Amino acid sequence: MGREGIEKRKLTVSLYHKFALAMILLGLFPMLVLSTFTMNHMLEEYRSALSANYEQAAIHISSSVENMLTVYDSASKSAYQYNFGIQNGPADYSSSYNNLRQILTGEIYEPEGRDFQREMDMRLFLQNVENMDGYIFAVHFASDNEETGELFFHFSHRNTFFKDKGLFLEYMDYENWDRDSKSLILLPAHKTDYYNGLIRDVFTVARNYYDLRGVVGKEKYVGTLFLDIDIEKLRLMFKKMHIEGTENILLVNGAGDCFYASDGNFVGRNLEEEGAFPISGEDTMVISTPENTYGLKVIIAIDTKEAFGKIASMQFTMYVFLMACAAALLLASIYFSRKLTQPIHHMMEQMGQVESGNFDMELPVESHDEIGVLSARFNHMSQELKKYINQVYVAQIKQNEAELTALKSQIYPHFLYNTLEIIRMSAVENQDSQVSRMIEALSEQIHYLIGPVQDMVPLEKEVDIVRKYIYLLNCRISGKVHLSVQVPEGHEILVPKLILQPLVENAYVHGIKPKNGRGSIMIEMLERENHLELSVIDNGIGMKAEETDRLEELLAGEEPGIKNEYNWQSIGLKNVHDRIRYLYGEDYGIRVTSTAGVGTIVMVLLPHPDTMQYSFSEKSVPEIYAGTGQEKEGTDA
Repeated sequence: MGREGIEKRKLTVSLYHKFALAMILLGLFPMLVLSTFTMNHMLEEYRSALSANYEQAAIHISSSVENMLTVYDSASKSAYQYNFGIQNGPADYSSSYNNLRQILTGEIYEPEGRDFQREMDMRLFLQNVENMDGYIFAVHFASDNEETGELFFHFSHRNTFFKDKGLFLEYMDYENWDRDSKSLILLPAHKTDYYNGLIRDVFTVARNYYDLRGVVGKEKYVGTLFLDIDIEKLRLMFKKMHIEGTENILLVNGAGDCFYASDGNFVGRNLEEEGAFPISGEDTMVISTPENTYGLKVIIAIDTKEAFGKIASMQFTMYVFLMACAAALLLASIYFSRKLTQPIHHMMEQMGQVESGNFDMELPVESHDEIGVLSARFNHMSQELKKYINQVYVAQIKQNEAELTALKSQIYPHFLYNTLEIIRMSAVENQDSQVSRMIEALSEQIHYLIGPVQDMVPLEKEVDIVRKYIYLLNCRISGKVHLSVQVPEGHEILVPKLILQPLVENAYVHGIKPKNGRGSIMIEMLERENHLELSVIDNGIGMKAEETDRLEELLAGEEPGIKNEYNWQSIGLKNVHDRIRYLYGEDYGIRVTSTAGVGTIVMVLLPHPDTMQYSFSEKSVPEIYAGTGQEKEGTDA
């Protein structure tokens, strides 16, 4: 390898590596940096948004719990408005605040049956309180003072049998009960196992009842109303907040008693004493609200691995995608750099061949991009250079041969026309007028066929040639074929040359001739909105359905006609059909309709002259019929 070849190889390798390195540095590295920064920023924003959302949810839950307890606070004050009793019927509203005390002391009853009547009145009162809310599981009233003595009343429509007063007092811590509190008292969650039957988790709200007849501020304690509230109400309330996932949501008081938790294992426990309060750390994020009016606060403990699992998965997916993009970018850089440099290197080698005088070398054009265009231009340049160099030596010789061929092509038809004219004149001199007219008709047809090259001719001229063909035909068969032409006059319509004569000839040979050689042929033109219909109609023997199907298959195929052991048949129809399609497109051509024993209609579908456009195929008619001999022998019907 010479110095020049070595320099070319170094140049090619250098360009390849530079291109690949540029794609990596300018594409891959910025993409990795930007994606890492974006994902980290997204993670921080997600953490802040998540924390804010949970804080809002916790505050909303705390507010909802406060509103719920406010309702029960109002319900617990019903003892002061209760004005109904079995003994005397409804009491006076003005003294209803004292009605419950009178029931408890029994002073409104007769000594006989007092305990029973008091029991029934208190049951009616407790039932009235329970009916205020569907989530009140049970209602209790405890009274222990000098005026009433120790009295306990219980009612629940879910469980009718109260079985364990001691367990109830233990849950209520009644031994240490604060009889001076005039606010709503909340008792931690517990079970209703002091009833026999259905046992539920409840929390209790309580309110002390006082004798309002005394000095303001020194009212005497009468008793306490207890309302067991089903924990299910808290569960439904928290569920409406649409907080989903593995978060643990707690409702606790200042002492650490758990009233509700999404993890049921925490309900009823004192988290302060047990040291079970959730603590913020690396794996846990804790959000807490201030205590509400009733001393309760909401705590949400979030597992950060679970909370950030989706975005971590997204981050992992992003990095996998980036690695895949990096690999694809690397492979693409190698592929495109080779794709770019190899054709250039090959082009340099071909240039060396051109420099040595070999102009037949041609670069492959494998694409339509700049490299493909450059290769095509190089091929064109080498061919033009070869043409320019050979012009002096070859072009003049070819020109002389072309002129000689042209002279020969002119003398052959001229000689034929002159010879036919001599024969015609001899017939005239011998007073044979029929032969003279036949020769004149034949001469015009030959002149029409091999005369000046014209693809399109007037429709009237095409019809005139058909008339001359029928004239010559009737001279031979004694006028057995009648031709009728229904074409409007005055239309300057151009049609492809020789599209009617082959169809008329086909009508005679295959339709009328087998029927004693006698019949009628009609040429009809119909002008539609977007196309013309030229129909050749005969009253010959017609065709069966299978013959029509075979002919349609021939027209749609690539064969030039039907081949038998002697010759090609139906080539005229196929020739006309293919030429029309090459000129105007696949929507036009020949349509055949035939009925056996009645006749055949061959319709030529052409575009309307106002919308006529040409659509030439890459194949020409002579190429289609190459090898059949028909381009020399003329049209065979």
